[in-house]
Amino acid sequence: MNFSEAIEEAVESSEDRNFTESIDLIINFKDLDLSDPNNRFNEDLKLPYQADDNIKVAVIGESIINNADNADRIIDKNELEDMFDNPDEAKELAEEYSFLIAEAPLMPKIGQQLGQVFGPRNMMPDPMPPGSDPSDKIEDLRNTVTLRLREDPLLQVKVGNEEQEEGEVSSNAESVYNFILDRLPQGNNNVKSVLLKTTMGSPAEVDQ
Repeated sequence: MNFSEAIEEAVESSEDRNFTESIDLIINFKDLDLSDPNNRFNEDLKLPYQADDNIKVAVIGESIINNADNADRIIDKNELEDMFDNPDEAKELAEEYSFLIAEAPLMPKIGQQLGQVFGPRNMMPDPMPPGSDPSDKIEDLRNTVTLRLREDPLLQVKVGNEEQEEGEVSSNAESVYNFILDRLPQGNNNVKSVLLKTTMGSPAEVDQ
């Protein structure tokens, strides 16, 4: 079955729950030497449609926060200085938010003072020039997923939810799949299986 058919089967076979289930794409790999760093990756991909309603973006700075009405949180220079003095606040920020944007001139000090907090969590801010408008960048990040392939030959990523238009979820899943294929040394020959499943449901397999 194709992506659309697998999504339909996964949703229809799932029992009714008292919450909206997400739909995850799962790719299992084969004949892929993950001890070789060249075969691993940790990259962000902008999807055609937002896959996760829980994506939250915070903006750090002085001038760029003036145009950040669609941000989930704005952090001015004084709040940032407080984080320099209290790294636990930065940890809470990194745990609660999905992406950070910061004025470019602040990046050296953020790296120096908070790199040990943000770096290991893959949460270093995206820099923007002072006075620029981050609103489009914020919306782009809401559609962004992080794809990580490390020691285990498996990748799982949210591509939508059961109440979302099937075409949107299918487009997201295909975008991830094609992105991954381009990064595999043998392309489709390194893919063992492609599955789609709801949070609590059984997987439906996509024909390759």
